[in-house]
Amino acid sequence: MLGGSCSLMLQGVGITEAPRDIDVYADLYDASQIHELLRDIAVDEPHYDRTERYVSVLSHYALDSISIELVGGFEVRSEGGLYKTEIAEVLASYAVQTKVQGQSLQLMPLAHEFVFNVLRGRPDRYVNIAAVMRKEPQKHMPLLAVILQRNLWSREQVVRMAELLDQPLLSWPWQESDIKPR
Repeated sequence: MLGGSCSLMLQGVGITEAPRDIDVYADLYDASQIHELLRDIAVDEPHYDRTERYVSVLSHYALDSISIELVGGFEVRSEGGLYKTEIAEVLASYAVQTKVQGQSLQLMPLAHEFVFNVLRGRPDRYVNIAAVMRKEPQKHMPLLAVILQRNLWSREQVVRMAELLDQPLLSWPWQESDIKPR
């Protein structure tokens, strides 16, 4: 699925800079298959990448002057929260379908982009994403609820998201503790 600044731009989210690359997200197994399909334009081999905040298997590709980053099995950790992207099991059924130059694309849902950017501390992104999500909450809140239920969050993170989205009930399960709701 197409994510990052390209996905945001295609979904009408204001971004401060033009996209520098194309970010493609996949589950681990699918990432290895995608790599095989793109081997002719590969810049490197898939490699496990772990930082204090992120875990994934990364690989890079070049198509003419376009840089492509394939991110497999992406996880984000921040302030006690842990978010694991689950493409096939969760996000794919909420993907935004669009066409670019006659080609069908699946875009990462804004709920994913929102939590990812909140966790990485990017107000330049999450404020604009929240503004778009607030216009049609019925379109975005069901997936956000699934993401919140399937991952770990601190109370502060969920309260911040609820405030940004003007959805005070979103934080209700986290009011008493910092544990994952059941």
